[in-house]
Amino acid sequence: MKSSRREFIRQSTSAAVLAGTGLLSERRILANHLIPAAGYPLTFPPIFQGGSLEAKSALKEIWPGFPASVLALNGTVPGPTIRLKRGERFKARVQNSLNEPLVLHWHGILGPARMDGNPRDAVAAGMSYELDFAIDQRAGTYWYHAHTDRLTAKQVYSGLAGFFIVDDPMEDSLGLPRGEFDVPLLLQDRRSNAAHTLDYSPGMDDMILGFLGDTTTVNGVPSASLSVQRALYRFRLLNGSNARVFRIGLGEGAKFKLIANDAGLLPAPIEVTSLFLAPGNRADILVNFTDFAHGSTVELKSLAFSGDMTMGSTQGETRTIMKFVGQHVGSVGPAPTALLPFTPHDPFEAKRTRQFMITMPDGGHGGHMAGMTADLINGLLYQMDRTDFTVPFGDLEIWEFHNMAEHMHPMHPHGVLFQVLSRSSAPTLPPEDSGWKDTVLVRPGEIVRTLVKFDAHEGPFVLHCHNLEHEDAGMMLNFDVTAAPTVEGPRLSVRRQVSEFIVTAPHDATAYRLEATEHLGHDALWVPVTVTPTHEIEGLAFRFPLDGSAQFFRLAKI
Repeated sequence: MKSSRREFIRQSTSAAVLAGTGLLSERRILANHLIPAAGYPLTFPPIFQGGSLEAKSALKEIWPGFPASVLALNGTVPGPTIRLKRGERFKARVQNSLNEPLVLHWHGILGPARMDGNPRDAVAAGMSYELDFAIDQRAGTYWYHAHTDRLTAKQVYSGLAGFFIVDDPMEDSLGLPRGEFDVPLLLQDRRSNAAHTLDYSPGMDDMILGFLGDTTTVNGVPSASLSVQRALYRFRLLNGSNARVFRIGLGEGAKFKLIANDAGLLPAPIEVTSLFLAPGNRADILVNFTDFAHGSTVELKSLAFSGDMTMGSTQGETRTIMKFVGQHVGSVGPAPTALLPFTPHDPFEAKRTRQFMITMPDGGHGGHMAGMTADLINGLLYQMDRTDFTVPFGDLEIWEFHNMAEHMHPMHPHGVLFQVLSRSSAPTLPPEDSGWKDTVLVRPGEIVRTLVKFDAHEGPFVLHCHNLEHEDAGMMLNFDVTAAPTVEGPRLSVRRQVSEFIVTAPHDATAYRLEATEHLGHDALWVPVTVTPTHEIEGLAFRFPLDGSAQFFRLAKI
């Protein structure tokens, strides 16, 4: 604890020597317990039937024969799968029967701000709260998880997470695998010990690197296996790990088809041999088991990769996630060649660019901050009651994430689905960046540009790193989505050109003056614009360069 954060992550001592077999040797302790060669049968959480979602401590056998203390939702780990059709309402009571605060976040679901799962909305032990909102978005594989301030990592690791699947008739008509051939797989990195418990006791290194385990559970099952027919399967992959990034692969370089990312189907399947799945990300894939030998066993794996600059980290090591055990029965129909249309945002319509600078706390911004483990966003750590910036409802913006730190950071804004525009590390985007996203992985030294438009709900939301230890340590900001203020008088038209703003008012608006502000909200400071308007065909035109601080405009009575 006395050494600096940068010194710790750069050290090349015995921890780095052990990196080939694990971060530290004590994390590789395995019980004297034989796992069946075929693994443990995969199980599936029940479907939520409405009513209450109760979070409560329980004893469950994650490893068969070894009871472990968990946090369960309605008695199960993972929690029940919520499955609704587009247009239906999600109604539930969240009952906190823990001995600590709790709030649940509906990750990727565009619900009202007051029901989104903001940490400031957590309820105390023994309390409950009601949820009731319409599901109005694309079909897709979404999820939910605990989002309690400084307790998110512990609560998610201990079991408070589950699927939230949205269906839509448009998707149903495509002929994709259904029923037993539509398989949700919740992947979570876990750390074993002699007692096979889910002990969450992070040290200083865990808070810096993220809590990395030595085994992977699938739907809460370690060393999981699933008997599959010789047929076409849809696997809904969800990375619910605290910090582990998976590079998904199948067998010995076998091909499979990516059909959906975080927020629904792509325009067409993309054939791949691997894809990255960061914490919070989802990917739906099609696997045709007629491509493999009769009765063969196929492994779902995480392939080796580099990208985290931290010495001693097991991030990027090869591991088996689960096994598919082949059968000699079944038939397969053709995979669809077209899926759902996708209309991308036009980056030239963006009204502004926001930059989010991710830096280490001792990276030249005021020196080392004693005891701090989280990287900073724009030099800030999370404070629950502080609003860090304001976003106008309905405006298209470019959000740039500049990762100047030494770790990978999966960045997740609440309340919006976005598109990845570019990566500084590659001339073209990888398949996992296609379509609609709600979480994007930013590697060390990388700049990732995204297109975001908050057009679902107004109100307070958060932006944070989905490495849950980073989030709990303060790598999170508050922002408000706010409608433009209503001002009596003529309406304005605002255009953003290559190098200037053009604000146009009606010809008869001479009794008003143009005012501008850097941000919206109750503390907005409106100042007069001194540019003299010119009379043009469309009206009074105010022209001034983009390099000023003005972003929002109004007409005020003189």
